[in-house]
Amino acid sequence: MYSAIRTFVRRAFPAATARQPAVTAPHVQTICMNACRGMATGPAAGGHISDELLDKLGSLSTQALIDGLWVMGWPTSHIMGARPLTEGQKKMIGRAITIQFAAARPDIAADKPGGTDSPEYEAFELVNGKEVIVMSSVGPWESVGGDIKFLRLFQRGCAGLVTDGSVRDTAVLREYGFPVFSHSTTPRQGPHVHQPWSCNTVINCGGVVVRPGDAIIGDQDGAVVIPASHAQQVYDIAHSREVIEEIVKEELTKNPGPPGKFYPFMSGKIKPNSPLGQLLTSKGVKFVHCAARPGTRVGVPTVAPTGATLGSRRTVGGPCNMSTYTQTEAHFQSVLKQFAEHKACAVLRTPIVGACTPAMNAAVDGGFKLVEFTLTTPGCLDSVAEYASRKDVLTGVGTVMTVDDAKRALDAGAQFIVSPVLIPEVVEWCAANKIVCAPGCQTPSEMVQAWKLGAPIQKLFPGVAGGPAWVRAVSAALPMLRINPTSGVEISTAADYLRAGASSLGFVAPAFPPKLVENKEWDAISKIASEIQAAVKSA
Repeated sequence: MYSAIRTFVRRAFPAATARQPAVTAPHVQTICMNACRGMATGPAAGGHISDELLDKLGSLSTQALIDGLWVMGWPTSHIMGARPLTEGQKKMIGRAITIQFAAARPDIAADKPGGTDSPEYEAFELVNGKEVIVMSSVGPWESVGGDIKFLRLFQRGCAGLVTDGSVRDTAVLREYGFPVFSHSTTPRQGPHVHQPWSCNTVINCGGVVVRPGDAIIGDQDGAVVIPASHAQQVYDIAHSREVIEEIVKEELTKNPGPPGKFYPFMSGKIKPNSPLGQLLTSKGVKFVHCAARPGTRVGVPTVAPTGATLGSRRTVGGPCNMSTYTQTEAHFQSVLKQFAEHKACAVLRTPIVGACTPAMNAAVDGGFKLVEFTLTTPGCLDSVAEYASRKDVLTGVGTVMTVDDAKRALDAGAQFIVSPVLIPEVVEWCAANKIVCAPGCQTPSEMVQAWKLGAPIQKLFPGVAGGPAWVRAVSAALPMLRINPTSGVEISTAADYLRAGASSLGFVAPAFPPKLVENKEWDAISKIASEIQAAVKSA
């Protein structure tokens, strides 16, 4: 950047950089003032997107995000022509770092900073794990780079690359593993056609404006840009829309019929006595009978009119109070089914910084399909976010003491909630939103209270109290309960608890012996996990 400024000053104001007589100073000052006026511009970035919000945006499909922007009346954000380089490549989720290319011309080539000061390399060094490089090419078939350049992106942990141009060295680029979206591949060299000219400025890529810091989400349908200034509003709308569409799809799968029974959501309001209104009511989804702006899809929040505070969640025509955390009945039942099938849950509680993800990875390698990260563990929610996209593991969060704790857990990607004690407001909130929760209980009375409040699983905590005999007596008298003994269940007693009537089990210290975690003996933890799986299956 500084090299570019020096080059600009040298080229634009030769009189100022040469040793001229003092009498020329007023003339140079005028030139500088006029140049400053000409360089006036708005801010490059439009806001900041937190890691938490970025992960939430990444949990949605590009179609849902496009839908959210359309509801707001914004222009398309689909980067046209940018296609996935590799079929089945991982999803792209990151904040934009932009690079603008300028068409080749002798003076452009001469003035562009060289070496490590080149704008593209400045951009590459800004990458730190959650950034996507967005390159605006001068043409769809022009190369924006290849193997050697993009090796640096691989080294920096790039979250993705998007361009409306083309890329070279396809085979090697695929090996680097980060998602790439481009118009095509090409054997061409780029410098004779265009030069990287600026880093982190507002650019146009594939017909779409991209500002530094915007969210870039890419899946097999393409890549989209979510403005940082309105990212929360886009998420709220898109997520709510997906909840409704899941319910509609579930209904049409169960009772086949024309989608026109529920579509489109264009009438200006969801009427309580309409087929869609009745369907949402039957699923326990709260919505309001409120007017919407022309062109909006009703039943989802709409953004505030111009002049509202950026980031506010105020809606037009009154608040649409359907919770953005509401799950479908199908998802609720799927979570319970996985508990019933796999039975053993790995519960990680450790004070050791940096151990969260590797310790749980070791348990999963040993066979665990149900995992619980506790909020008292450093890095808990970061690990949950890492696990959120996994299809082979059901991820939950424990030590949830408040509704806000539950929301934070779900925002990170949790699919079930666990508490060490019975907290009525947490259970009621989870029940209202079709979220599986397992509150801690010590007596049959507490378990029945939890069940009546809507908790489908009752965690016996600590599980050692009463042992298998206690579980046998309570489960026989109260067969509607799903008892989950936790903390105190050993490998040697696991089968006994299950035979006595326990629905599932939680393994804390037996699955994660503190010394093994402290010493990073991950293979040993995997071996223990395998032994736990064998014990559970023996029941």
